Amino acid sequence: MIKIPEKEGRLSAAKAAHIEAVIAFVKRKTEGYRRDLFANISRVMTVSGTFEDMSARDDWSWLSDFILADVKTLKQMIGRPELLQFDEFKRMYSDYFSAGSDKYVDASTKYNAYTFIENLGVTICPYCDEEYLDVVENGNGGKLRTLEIDHFFPKGKYPALAMCFYNLVPSGQNCNGMKREELLGMNPYEDGIEGCTWLYPDLPVGVNMEKVPAADCTIHFHPKAGMEKNVKALHLEERYERHKATAHKYLLLRQQYDDTKVEEMVKMGMFPTKDFAYRVLYGEPLDEEAEEGILRKLRRDIAGRG
Repeated sequence: MIKIPEKEGRLSAAKAAHIEAVIAFVKRKTEGYRRDLFANISRVMTVSGTFEDMSARDDWSWLSDFILADVKTLKQMIGRPELLQFDEFKRMYSDYFSAGSDKYVDASTKYNAYTFIENLGVTICPYCDEEYLDVVENGNGGKLRTLEIDHFFPKGKYPALAMCFYNLVPSGQNCNGMKREELLGMNPYEDGIEGCTWLYPDLPVGVNMEKVPAADCTIHFHPKAGMEKNVKALHLEERYERHKATAHKYLLLRQQYDDTKVEEMVKMGMFPTKDFAYRVLYGEPLDEEAEEGILRKLRRDIAGRG
C-alpha cells in the first residue's frame, strides 16, 4: 500500500550492504559450492562468462545481478519455478540471516536481518500502514523485533529467491500471518503502488460531515491493478473498520479547512505555508524529514494530499 522509499540514498546503501554480505558468505564456501551456485544462477539469468573466467577476474556480477534483481525481473523469473528450487539461499536465510541477533551472514560486518532492517529504516508495515515495526534491546546484549521479514515471492515456492533484496519486505506480524505463502499483486518496492489505492468512505458528494456519524465512515480502498489482490488477501478493508472514527475526524477537518480556508490562514500569517498548516491540522510532525506515523495514506487521501 505504501512504497518503501529511497530516502537520502538509504535504499542504495542497504542494497550495497546486503550484497557485500552475501558475496562474503559465498566466498568462504568451497569451490564446489560456488561452482554449483553459479550453474544454478546461470540457468535462471544470463551471466557474462564462464565460472573459471569470472573467478579469475574476481567478478561477482553473476551473484550480485541475481541477488539485486529488481521486482520486474523477479516476476519474470517465477515464470520458470522449476529453475528456482535450489536451496542455498533459503538455508543462508534460515541459518544465518534470520536466526537471531547474534547470527550473521557475514561476521565481519555483523550482517543479518537486524542490520537489514536498520539499514532500510522502515518502521511502519508497508502492506497495511497501520502497524509499527519495532526493534528493541533485550537487556542481554541482544535484540528482539516485533516485525517479520516477508518473502513477497514465497520462499517455500521459490527457495532460490530467499535472499534476493527486493523479495525481502519488512512487515507487521498481522500482514505476514495473513499472507503466509500467498503471492500478492504488488510489491512495496514497486513504483506506483501508492496510486493503486484511494482510501475514502463512499459518502454522498457535499454531505455535511457534522451530521454523519462515525459509524457510517466505512473506509473503502478502491484498489486497482495488483492492489486488488493485496487488499483482498490481507483483509485490509475489514481491518480498517477500526479506523472509522479517524476517517470521520479527517473528513470533518477537510470540510472545516478546505484549500480556500487554509490559503486564507496562510495569508493572515497563521501558518508559514499550506503544507505546514496541513501538518498542524492533521497532527503530522512539523519536521518534513520526521516519520509521519501510521495511517499516512488514509490521512493524505482524505485530505487530498496524496
